[in-house]
Amino acid sequence: MIQKTVLKVSGMSCAACSARIEKALSPIKGIESVEAVFSSNMVSVTYDDDVVKPERIKEVLAKAGYPVLEKDRLDNSWNPVHIVVSGILTVILFIYAMGPMFGLNVPFTDSPVIYSVIQFILATPVVILGRKFFVKGIPALLHKSPTMDTLVSLGSGTAYLYSCYITVCILLGMKDSVSGICFDSAAMIITLISVGKYMEFRSRVKADDAVDKLLTLIPDETNVIRDGIEITIKTDDLAIGDVVIVRPGERISADGIVIEGRTSVNESMLTGESVPIVKDVGSQVFTGTVNTDGSVKFRVTGIGGDTVISEIVKLLEDAKATKAPVARMADRVASVFVPTVIAIAVVSGLLWFISGKTVGFALNVMISVLVISCPCALGLATPMAVTVGSGKAAEHGILFRNAAALEMCGRIDSVILDKTGTVTEGVPKVESYIGDATVLSAVMAAESKSEHPIGKAIVRYCEENGITPAEIYDFEYTVGKGIRFVSDGRTITAGSPDLYDGDGIEEEGFTTVFISSDSQPVGKFVLSDGIRNEAIDAVSILHERGIQVSMVSGDNESSVKRVADICNISQYTAGALPQDKVTAVKRLQAKGHDVMMVGDGVNDSPALAQADAGVAMGSGSDIALGSSDVVILNDDILSIPRAVDYGRKTLGNVKQNLFLAFCYNVVCIPIAAGLPYLFGIAEFSHMPMIAAAAMSLSSLSVVSNALRLRRFDPDY
Repeated sequence: MIQKTVLKVSGMSCAACSARIEKALSPIKGIESVEAVFSSNMVSVTYDDDVVKPERIKEVLAKAGYPVLEKDRLDNSWNPVHIVVSGILTVILFIYAMGPMFGLNVPFTDSPVIYSVIQFILATPVVILGRKFFVKGIPALLHKSPTMDTLVSLGSGTAYLYSCYITVCILLGMKDSVSGICFDSAAMIITLISVGKYMEFRSRVKADDAVDKLLTLIPDETNVIRDGIEITIKTDDLAIGDVVIVRPGERISADGIVIEGRTSVNESMLTGESVPIVKDVGSQVFTGTVNTDGSVKFRVTGIGGDTVISEIVKLLEDAKATKAPVARMADRVASVFVPTVIAIAVVSGLLWFISGKTVGFALNVMISVLVISCPCALGLATPMAVTVGSGKAAEHGILFRNAAALEMCGRIDSVILDKTGTVTEGVPKVESYIGDATVLSAVMAAESKSEHPIGKAIVRYCEENGITPAEIYDFEYTVGKGIRFVSDGRTITAGSPDLYDGDGIEEEGFTTVFISSDSQPVGKFVLSDGIRNEAIDAVSILHERGIQVSMVSGDNESSVKRVADICNISQYTAGALPQDKVTAVKRLQAKGHDVMMVGDGVNDSPALAQADAGVAMGSGSDIALGSSDVVILNDDILSIPRAVDYGRKTLGNVKQNLFLAFCYNVVCIPIAAGLPYLFGIAEFSHMPMIAAAAMSLSSLSVVSNALRLRRFDPDY
């Protein structure tokens, strides 16, 4: 039988790792497909369990250097203490080694022995702390699947070993110059790459918290009726068919059907809508939602993995294990770049040796090529631009989870907006009151006794209009209908027309609360979920950028249409469940679009994870924030086009940096391979030192270009 499993693994450090995992698993008989996603450390495997077992898949992954992590364990391969120590030592080493080139007066430069030994002492701990690159990179090379770890280990390793060789020669009196020592290059490579990897690791850990937070919405205990007696049991012990009692303020522990009672349930975690939903006999209730008013009994129809909340968890994990097309391109580039550099180094050295040069000369060539082509500039090209770009974005309250998120925002051509809490404020707001104003004092006093969002909105409206509360008596609340009370000898109702056995005309696209006095209609409140002040401008700016904007909401058709019309959004979907939002994202992706999903609720989190760039408004749930790639802290909807602008500007800067880095390699690799020697331009014995200096200059050019992003600021 064909099965699918998603495994979280340790040790994926680059796009080439994804290619290596796929290469290791794909040949195994019984495996149908493999998809390794570097950004989430997840491997999705489709296999025939009659031919191959999961244990075999895990064994192959472990042998390839990517052991499967248990669910309660984290990948702790990036130790922040080690990185801090490496960073301090590298800065000191860089200043000490490169200082004389910039006119700094550093001690012992006139003593090659002491000068070289001090550099050795500073560099060696950095190499030891960065041994993870060697532990993973060298075996990958031996297995004919080199990764960026391989290039880091070969480049830093050869630089370090060659420097050690020069140091030994100086100590033995065979050399009287530190020419060729490049301890600083070895340390710099290891430290800079380690910092970048640690930042990626931390963003992944935070993203993984989303599923854990979602599962905490399920109560630990629940009240059930068994043998005619109410008892409290562990939620895990619930069975299909159990009758559960839920009282006001309690979370619902399973999916089920109401068999007795009437209440209102806050289902915002599923629908994103703030107004509680009335539940009567025959209504369906869902795990993790909150009972706000009355007590009900429901019969359990879904537990464990068969609940809606479990379906959301599965959607989250499946989306995180899906690879974007751009990641596949990165895999291909990385899988070609690494072996190509190694091949050039080896072939260059061999050709010089065959031509009659000494072993030392040939070794110089190989070391020079590896050092000069080491991925320092390539490694800095993206993170430096991202660091500056994300720092500027943070000034506007926009936080990007990682480099991929910022880059992807630059590629976006379609944006899907959730309505409630994103385009709108997420809370009911009174648009107008029509009718007799003399009853407002009494209504205000009565609604102040209610915790219902609509009641709070009416109280706010009365306060803003200078209304003072009157005295009321005999207050009654009817679940799902409204309130009845007495004031100044009149019986007043606020809610649905059923409360006074009358009729009322609903305002299309709005929530309407009808007011009656002694069974006669006297007025009505017209409420809506208030549209954010800058929503219209934000959509307009996105349109100017050539971006297609649509809206998907769990709200009713008339409300969604009203908001879409006001904001000039031509494409919208109403009554959408979480899986419908995921489908909307996938539909656009299937047409070749790069999709940004913007939302704030638990119901949005699967779509946020599925989208190429998931954006969570800061007022949203922790789960939505954890599932997103971008978090908008200030709830300013103009931050959505700002995120796109920062992404586009940063992506352009990344491309410039990559161009500089690749041009540097195209120009410098032939030089390192000995081209100047053919024309008598350079004394090749100094080439490793020149290579180290050139590598530093390439990094400096990339950093300088990235710093230009500091001057960019959207003008709105």
